[in-house]
Amino acid sequence: MKRLALTLFITLTVLHYSSAQIFRAGFYAGATMTDIPGTDNIDNDSDFKHLGFTIGGTVSARISPKSILQMEIRYIQRGSQQNPVVDSTGYIQPGNYFTMTLNYVDMVIGIKHQVHFNLRNAATDKYGIEGGVSIGSLINYSYSVNQVNYTLSLNRIDVSPYVGIYYNVTPHFYIEGRYSNSIVSAIKHDNSNPNSFYNVYYGTWDAGHNVAFSLTLGFIFGSTNSPASKTPPSVTPSIDATDN
Repeated sequence: MKRLALTLFITLTVLHYSSAQIFRAGFYAGATMTDIPGTDNIDNDSDFKHLGFTIGGTVSARISPKSILQMEIRYIQRGSQQNPVVDSTGYIQPGNYFTMTLNYVDMVIGIKHQVHFNLRNAATDKYGIEGGVSIGSLINYSYSVNQVNYTLSLNRIDVSPYVGIYYNVTPHFYIEGRYSNSIVSAIKHDNSNPNSFYNVYYGTWDAGHNVAFSLTLGFIFGSTNSPASKTPPSVTPSIDATDN
């Protein structure tokens, strides 16, 4: 993980300074709240009890005065969790409780669009919306039921469209929130496989899929001005007094 983060940082920094007139580079880190619908063995709801983290690097290019094309490489934790049910006396009720943590490296591409509106009678351009898709590779996972480790039959590739909002705290720092829902099942739908998840409830279209909320803080290097916005200084022609 440390080698991945260091390599990513060096690569993005070199790319940024070698083409500073076109691209802007940056990085971000934050927390994730995730779930896999259908794995809840109590009431089959999506409660997002699994907490994780994400860290990544970005390269972006402006494609219009208010829109940016952004590419990312990130490490992200997804998964699902069911905590023990404890009654008022402190007794743990019978039943299976588990923790499933899935670790991915993703390639992400998306578009960020600046939104202009009035807030408290003042115009602001600090907010924006975004959307895109991530394609990830599962690098490792852990799965324990009642504190006993088991193996799983999982798909190695994740494809997750996402939408989000962001707020530019300063020209270089931003806060970003995203919601994603994968279109590829994380858990293989194969009940004959002994390593399949023991009780996935396939009652909804996204049962067995990754669903995630993330909240991150990011930093962008470089100037906020695009090359197209730079105009040469105006020159006022001099008037020779002898011409009058």
